[in-house]
Amino acid sequence: MSTTLDSRTRRLCWIYPDRGTAWQRGLEQEHVWDRYAGIAREAGFELSFHKPESLAVDATDSRRPKFFLEGEPVTPEDTVFVTDIYSLSHQLQDVGSQLFLYTLLERAGFYLPIPPSTAYLGTEKTTTLLHLADSPVSAVPTVRIATGRDGMRAQYDQALAGLEYPLLVKPATWGMGLGVCVVHNLNELRGIVGLAGASDTVLVVQPYFSNVEDYRVYVVDGKPHTVLHSVKDGPNLMASRATGGKRRRGYEDPLPELAETVDYVVSRLPLPFLTVDFLFDGERFWLSEIEVDGAVGFEEDEEMARRGHTILQARFQAYRAGHDAWLARRAER
Repeated sequence: MSTTLDSRTRRLCWIYPDRGTAWQRGLEQEHVWDRYAGIAREAGFELSFHKPESLAVDATDSRRPKFFLEGEPVTPEDTVFVTDIYSLSHQLQDVGSQLFLYTLLERAGFYLPIPPSTAYLGTEKTTTLLHLADSPVSAVPTVRIATGRDGMRAQYDQALAGLEYPLLVKPATWGMGLGVCVVHNLNELRGIVGLAGASDTVLVVQPYFSNVEDYRVYVVDGKPHTVLHSVKDGPNLMASRATGGKRRRGYEDPLPELAETVDYVVSRLPLPFLTVDFLFDGERFWLSEIEVDGAVGFEEDEEMARRGHTILQARFQAYRAGHDAWLARRAER
């Protein structure tokens, strides 16, 4: 496959809310976006990042709309948009603008490797598990509870009847391990619900596995590509550095015992790239969640950097191949 910039796919535009602090932006640029841009270039893409409000649309002729991204014309033929939903606490005010923009781009005929309907499914954890209800590997038992101004009414007690303490509690639409807590009784849970209610944060409640191991399966073009195996060290709640956790992790080859479930997820979510996250509690695997824009880690050592590079390289090549196929189908109409 050619890796020059003269392919029909010219731009890969990531829609990303600009709400981070200077420290956050610097960290993301160094450890994520600079690496992504270099690897995307190998696949023939010019990668750039844009706020949801960066696109203007001239729809005076609705049959032939024109699109301008930060003043530059873009067309479905030369531009691919990456349209995941970013919904951390500081990004919630941008969720509406993301949803409306993504739906507009889809209706306008742009190739979106992450269609809006799939982005919704991947963002809300309970919705994901309902969509994957027939998974060969069972999903982690999950209860979804709203908070907000009426959280003190405890209308969720009946829904929690099937779970036993201790319980893991986390926001339903966040990521990176942020906001994860463990509660040991109902009073502690009510305290977390009260705090979450200050920002109307919906929560999911699940059994707490104390010695859990994480397995993230990177899936490219419907096939398991690589597994990221993470083990948290000591008393850390999560194996995520975003929460200050310490962990051991490394890339591994796909696990045969997860293959059937990965195939099932792909049948329900036929995307060029996604990640499927599993937990191992010491006895069995559980399906945890999926991410349509699952992060790739590079920082541990040279071997991790090499394998992370191959994952992203495969992802971007799959995006370009998907766009080429989309263009071919469009030309046949």
